[in-house]
Amino acid sequence: MLEKPDYTNSIVNLMSSIGHASGVTSPYSPLEFDSLGTLEESKNIVLLILDGLGYNYLREYGKDSLLKKSLKESICSVYLPSTGSAITSIMTGVAPQQHAVTGWFVYLKEYGLVSRILPYSNTIDYNNLGVDISNVVDVRSIFQGLNRDYSLVLTNTIVDSVFTKNLTGIANRLSYSGLDQFFSQIKNIISSSSKSNYIYGYWPDFDAVSHILGSRSQDAQEQLHEFDKHLTGFVESLEGTDTTVIVTGDHGFDDVIPSQVIYTQDHPTLLDCLVMPFCGDSRSAYAYVRPAKVIEFEKYIQNDLGHACTLHHSTDLIDEGWFGLFEPHPRLKDRVGDYTIMLNEGYAVMNYFPGVEPFQMLGHHGGASADEMYVPLCVIDC
Repeated sequence: MLEKPDYTNSIVNLMSSIGHASGVTSPYSPLEFDSLGTLEESKNIVLLILDGLGYNYLREYGKDSLLKKSLKESICSVYLPSTGSAITSIMTGVAPQQHAVTGWFVYLKEYGLVSRILPYSNTIDYNNLGVDISNVVDVRSIFQGLNRDYSLVLTNTIVDSVFTKNLTGIANRLSYSGLDQFFSQIKNIISSSSKSNYIYGYWPDFDAVSHILGSRSQDAQEQLHEFDKHLTGFVESLEGTDTTVIVTGDHGFDDVIPSQVIYTQDHPTLLDCLVMPFCGDSRSAYAYVRPAKVIEFEKYIQNDLGHACTLHHSTDLIDEGWFGLFEPHPRLKDRVGDYTIMLNEGYAVMNYFPGVEPFQMLGHHGGASADEMYVPLCVIDC
């Protein structure tokens, strides 16, 4: 069953709630949950993103964890539920409809290439694109007008990335290595400040392990519980500081066995129909189709891949509100292709680039399954 995002109950609305509690407004409505009812009164708001943590996953594998005990609601990610789309929404407060970052792989018509948008590199040798990212991610962050001190705690690899700098402005950026330093950096901000704070922290390791070994692997479960153990000590240390800690994910996972990964190299007829490689992510792919090959493309998807996916006109998805509400970004149509291929649960699609070995992984996301689309809303008052 396809799960269309609800942009009245999503991570975009969570950011609107944080914005409203911090003196800024968003076109998207705030969440109306009792657990967030006193957010404006909190001296410190801490938002922790545990990359890859789905709502269903936490309920199934979060036994005896603080995260599960503090689970208040399920909320939606965005479409595609992928780090590129979702983290951009978390940092801007708007949906892909407005920011036009439509997945991990984004076609940039203005430069004639397919990008890995968050690292801001090309898809082959991962070299940085070398041109100002504000030319392609040109939406203002919701938090530029914040009435709180604004800090980000990010890994060493992304704290000074061009993507981070573009969307954080004058925010205080702190780096970390390891969970101990991750939580100590956040605690130090709170303990050393007499002002009110909004602190955003991002933890990528659960996602990284889940991609390689699968989200249901023992290693991935251990990553979750290791984070939870450190979170428990962190929360105890904040007692009496008038802090609200919110933990959520940017997307969940769908694990796919290798035999059900569709590699484009195995489908030359399909490749012949395409203008460029698939964009988006491995569980939803944007197809840019040669005009003379449209009928052949549609027939091939239906007859040869119909067991694994459904085919949609991308403009229909825009009109139906999959990417968000309100006026779309002028480049949105360029970045979602002619068609969107939504993979059924247990299937994925990956590009093949000549001379480049396809990346092997068990954990995938970006599709419209419940496991990928719904993320937890955990709230802890300290």
